[in-house]
Amino acid sequence: MVSKQSEALPESRQRILDTARTVFAEKGFDGARVDEIAQRAGVNKALIYYYFKSKDQLLQELLRSFLEARRTSRPKQPSLEGGGLPEQITRFDVDFLYDQRDILRIAMMEDLRSSKERSAGNGTILRQWLEGLVESRKEYLEAGYGFRYTPRVVTAMYFFHMLPIVTFSAMGETLANELGLEFETVRKEFLQLAIELEHSHFHPVFGASVTDPTPEVALPGLIPVPPSELMTRIQEAFRNAPAMEPDEIRSILATIVEAPDAMFEKMLAFRYFEDDANGKLRWCVPAPQTAKAPPPQQHVRISPEERTALVAKHMPQGRLEKFPLKEKARVAVIEHISGAFLCGTFYSEREVDALLKPLAADHTKARRYLVDYGFLHRTPDGSRYWTWDTASP
Repeated sequence: MVSKQSEALPESRQRILDTARTVFAEKGFDGARVDEIAQRAGVNKALIYYYFKSKDQLLQELLRSFLEARRTSRPKQPSLEGGGLPEQITRFDVDFLYDQRDILRIAMMEDLRSSKERSAGNGTILRQWLEGLVESRKEYLEAGYGFRYTPRVVTAMYFFHMLPIVTFSAMGETLANELGLEFETVRKEFLQLAIELEHSHFHPVFGASVTDPTPEVALPGLIPVPPSELMTRIQEAFRNAPAMEPDEIRSILATIVEAPDAMFEKMLAFRYFEDDANGKLRWCVPAPQTAKAPPPQQHVRISPEERTALVAKHMPQGRLEKFPLKEKARVAVIEHISGAFLCGTFYSEREVDALLKPLAADHTKARRYLVDYGFLHRTPDGSRYWTWDTASP
């Protein structure tokens, strides 16, 4: 048989949490006292320590419970009226987190305190957020949104999506008061800006992560997944293609997937293609951005002044008639010649030679040195060339 005291325990626990939230909001975490929480909640101090080992654990439980409420309440599937799922979640968070602004302000102070120690404590927003990322991705995948937790994605999510909404929730009302504006005016402007940012990151950050070879970061419970071979093949098929009719796109997809019509409709829904001025469709997803390779030939130290003098000596008329024997001078003129090639552009061997002929009497030797010294990269068959700071095709 359950005693009356046992039946009252859950109600007492919730009353303690509600009271602690109020006291924390009024006096901050450091200023709050367990004695005052017990007095206001109408419970014995020992009962607080029965449920919670410390004041810190009280805060952790408040943070955990409100994030759990967010997890269970936020949208799980996109609706026809509310835009895509990322936009719906942004709209939800702006309102939900604002309603939780009292506990957010306290938690933000704990995050700032933990940042001094260079690690996220259990009572911080960062720690709770990290621990929820794996489940969050499962929900997005169920709704059709795929992405990988590369360093670029996690950085964007934390600093450009999560923290701005948290900051607005905690401080937006203060800004409105100081400016003499209605809070709703500031809220609408912030929401629109947040949605615009989400749209701008949809493909360049989140979509591109599916084909990005960068390994995923270590997260609690995360089983890393490799880049999608299917999406890599699709991106390679359309990235440099001209605008096409829908039937042309379906024909290409038919060589890659078993259900090209369904894939085409899904790619339209997720804005992989955009209309051009002639009513055709053009691929609009950028290639994943990976870290640039280091500048070539760092082992040869040449100051800007030395480089200018060496180029002037060996190319007095702007053309190299004979390659210098000393490596420093050779690197200087090759680096100068490499300036004829544009970052982000891919060249055929014929185009490379056309650019080199006015600059070097022995243009084939110049091409070889450009590759040997790392200023140009090329495919194994020599059909395409690109500068060292251009992402590989």
